[in-house]
Amino acid sequence: MDRNLLSLLLPSNRDYKSYVKYRRYYNEIDNSGLFNHDFYNEMYEDVSGDALTHYLVKGYKEGKLPSLDFDPDFYQKAYPDVKQADLNPLFHYVVYGKSEGKFIQQSYSIRRKNEICETNLAFLSNYEFDTEPLVSIIILNKDGMNHLKRLFKDFDAKTNYSNYEIIVVDNASVDESVNYLKSLDLPITIIENDINVSFSKGNNDAAKIANGEYLLLLNNDIEPTYGWLNELVGTIVYNEDVASVGAKLVFPFYFNANRDQSYEIQHSGDIFAERMYPCCLYAVNKSDSRLNLFDSSLTRNNQCVAVTGAVNLIDRKVYDELSGLDEEYFYGLEDVDFCLKLHKKGYKVLFAGNALLFHHESSTRVKSESYFENDKRNYSIFWNKWGQYLSRCLLLDKINSRKFFTEKNLKITIIDSKNEEDKELIHEISKKFNDLDYTVELISDLENYYIGNSTDILLSFNDDYDLNNMIARKDIVKVIVNNHNLKTDNYDICVSLNEIKSDCKNNIIIKDDFANEFLDNLEKILIDGYEF
Repeated sequence: MDRNLLSLLLPSNRDYKSYVKYRRYYNEIDNSGLFNHDFYNEMYEDVSGDALTHYLVKGYKEGKLPSLDFDPDFYQKAYPDVKQADLNPLFHYVVYGKSEGKFIQQSYSIRRKNEICETNLAFLSNYEFDTEPLVSIIILNKDGMNHLKRLFKDFDAKTNYSNYEIIVVDNASVDESVNYLKSLDLPITIIENDINVSFSKGNNDAAKIANGEYLLLLNNDIEPTYGWLNELVGTIVYNEDVASVGAKLVFPFYFNANRDQSYEIQHSGDIFAERMYPCCLYAVNKSDSRLNLFDSSLTRNNQCVAVTGAVNLIDRKVYDELSGLDEEYFYGLEDVDFCLKLHKKGYKVLFAGNALLFHHESSTRVKSESYFENDKRNYSIFWNKWGQYLSRCLLLDKINSRKFFTEKNLKITIIDSKNEEDKELIHEISKKFNDLDYTVELISDLENYYIGNSTDILLSFNDDYDLNNMIARKDIVKVIVNNHNLKTDNYDICVSLNEIKSDCKNNIIIKDDFANEFLDNLEKILIDGYEF
């Protein structure tokens, strides 16, 4: 310790007094239990040499935490004389404060976590069952012993549910994961693979040997809170036509990167957002991350289009009926794919707002070049399989303002007419679309080709607009209002007020109320199998 301490002190101001002081009390501080060497080294990558020495001389000035059991900020706020004198708060407490009866607190990260867990207890349903159905909990793991230790800490006590089995698919771990799993006093079966199989294959393989009436797909980087399994099972048992239930997932506390995400909502069911590249829709968390975790929208069961596979309770019969997860994917989009299969078959997916778990997601994702290549491959598979269906569902959802696939409004971009007689019609339909709570944008500059992500329908009154230069989503519906024998090349739908013939595959004749008749006819075209 002496050499490390001297190396930190001497180059700056040769503070021999501090050196003697820290050297004298080093062991007392170390033995206090309020400094954690492993925690400090893990949290702060810029630490070299002895961790406690670094904290005593440098770290406390940089606002570093000595451990989760001592909050320097609280101590300095409670006793401002410590801060005013620029004293090391941990040193002051151990040497002076403890004997003076001064108070300390655990770090904010621990206090806030306890608050979240305690608050959630008030919302639990604590379901009771005549007979608890067997749940097969399936967990995939590769070199994740630290995650497993966190997952299985007080696992049985936290479930509030007794009838479960655990199947762990270990994908050729080289750490002590398997030995750790075998040491647990839990009903665990281990599938030991000699290669890293995909998420889909691992879960499908486990499902083949599972005995449960329900399958629970569970990531190894999950940290449960009390009552989580009881809440999930009760939700699926006591609601009709429900085949899948997801949980409320919350980010843990981050000490370095992603600190702004600490204890924010990570998952509350999925909706879809638009983008141009790669085309055209992708799943995102339904709720605003800034919402309070116990906002009324997040403390009830809500039907949604999809939930994450990180925590997903599934009816075993339905899982088998749909042939499980699609093994063409490799760690990405297989969960959204499965939920869309459920939706297409007419089954419900629910978000259980009070089944609360922490998801240490960012600690398991390393976004290397190969990660992005794999993501691109998965999305290509997904869009080839679901693009038509998803674009159709999203557009119908927006037309009818259901707010199920998306919470965004329908957006119609109108290309202005070169004929003055159309101006009044454009004004009328713009107002009508606005009254229907749609978003309307008018483009008069025919060289403005940027339509963007959000436009769903291009409604053109002008055949001079060059669609080939348009920058928009590939699944945008291109409609031309053909009242003046306009060129209809490259348009998907032609609309006319006077039955002008056109070469469009889809034609709409408007007789009276343009906006409503247009939407009614468009809905019929979509339902009949319109191809984007």
